[in-house]
Amino acid sequence: MKKLNKTYIMGVVCILFSFWIFWETSRIPERLVSNEPGPKLFPYISAAGILVFSVISIIFDGAKEKKEETKAYLDAGGWKRIGIIMGETVLFALGMKFLGFWITSMAGMMMFIQTLKGDKKINRIFAAVLSIGLGTICYIGFTKGFVIPLPKGEIWTMLGIKMM
Repeated sequence: MKKLNKTYIMGVVCILFSFWIFWETSRIPERLVSNEPGPKLFPYISAAGILVFSVISIIFDGAKEKKEETKAYLDAGGWKRIGIIMGETVLFALGMKFLGFWITSMAGMMMFIQTLKGDKKINRIFAAVLSIGLGTICYIGFTKGFVIPLPKGEIWTMLGIKMM
């Protein structure tokens, strides 16, 4: 019996999902009074990203999976890692409320990198610089560039510290 290639199946599902996002986003009414990007920008960006990376995965990873003998998708270690990621996600959400987006995004990204790296060696200095840089770029980009307020954190408000 021929084994199903999970990469091909998931790639096709994600491609169909991206088309669905494109279609649903096109139905959003636009009533803009200024030169702002509007409510369709981010869904279109995410749908394009899903589409591009699904095609890349099908092309490169699908061929590898076809050649290799694959092991079980989720073994005991995989389930444990999923539980840890769920716990980290709850910590991230709580951190967002109390510490705000800026600090939580940096700490959360570092935490997720360490969990998701598995057995691979990742330079901790590079991971820290990446976490700090991306967290800062996202915070400044949204608050200053798009003028979208992000959570500042209740702790800083209680202490009287003004965050950007």
